[in-house]
Amino acid sequence: MQDIIAIIMIFSIPLVAIIGGLMVKSQRNKLEFSDRSGDNKALKKQIGNLMAENEAIKDRLENLEYLLLKEQDPKTRIELTEYEKEQIKLDNKDNPFKY
Repeated sequence: MQDIIAIIMIFSIPLVAIIGGLMVKSQRNKLEFSDRSGDNKALKKQIGNLMAENEAIKDRLENLEYLLLKEQDPKTRIELTEYEKEQIKLDNKDNPFKY
């Protein structure tokens, strides 16, 4: 009986160590993955904000180009779509620096 208990103890100690090591590694991996996913969410949010800001700057630049061309040569005619005309009206209405 004592021989069986000794054999079980001899083989169970390394098994417990191996299983415990695997559990610790899996917990580390879960923790690292959750940290990375949090960073990914923040980066995606920043990218979205930058893309929206980029679009707004593009729209303002197009409006400035239109105004500059209009002032340089009144004979120059620029064909604008209805959307662009509405956007210029909205920009002029919302502009705090309007003269």
